[in-house]
Amino acid sequence: MKKIIALGIALLFTGLASAQETAAEKKAKAKAKVEQKTAEAKKDVKQASNKADAKAKSAEAEAKKDVAKAKDKATVSKTEAKKAAENTTDKASGEFYNGKKVYTGPKGGKYYINKNGNKTYLDQK
Repeated sequence: MKKIIALGIALLFTGLASAQETAAEKKAKAKAKVEQKTAEAKKDVKQASNKADAKAKSAEAEAKKDVAKAKDKATVSKTEAKKAAENTTDKASGEFYNGKKVYTGPKGGKYYINKNGNKTYLDQK
């Protein structure tokens, strides 16, 4: 009987010791899990940041291309307008208005080519 009681007490103490160990192990595992989740979250944030930076850079590059195209198009249309105005069959009257050549049209109207390349007619007096 003494042996059974001694054996029961021994098992009781070993159970308590192992319970303390498991609590410590659980705490260590939980801490490791938290650290792993934190590392994963940081990695995800960094990836998202890199993706956003890449999108911003590509959008900026595309905007620069669009601006360059618009400038080229504006320059081309301006030069085309000037060439079209210069290639008219109208006669230059030899006069100047605000520093611009004055042309006489087929019906006798007088005009000059403004800075936009358009004809601006002068009032007849």
